[in-house]
Amino acid sequence: MQTVYSVQELAERWGLSPQIVQSMETNGKLHRLPDIPGVRYAAAEVYQLENVGKDIQPLTAYERKQLEDKVKKLEELISEYQQKLIEVMRIAGGAKT
Repeated sequence: MQTVYSVQELAERWGLSPQIVQSMETNGKLHRLPDIPGVRYAAAEVYQLENVGKDIQPLTAYERKQLEDKVKKLEELISEYQQKLIEVMRIAGGAKT
């Protein structure tokens, strides 16, 4: 069983460019192993990244409906606040008419 992966091995494994693998390290999603010649990543971390989200259950129709309703309410609130902000700007003389 493989214990470490190089940038090139991960790029091939994941079907990505080596630059994207390196950007994952830059963004903190992947961590280089210290004190090992070359750039290597722990297989355990690779496997963990590959399995993220696999244990998440899909939403039921009821849960989906609840979330859709919340999104709709939030969108309405945003619209309401945008209109209030426009009115405040108009009153303050900062809005174009």
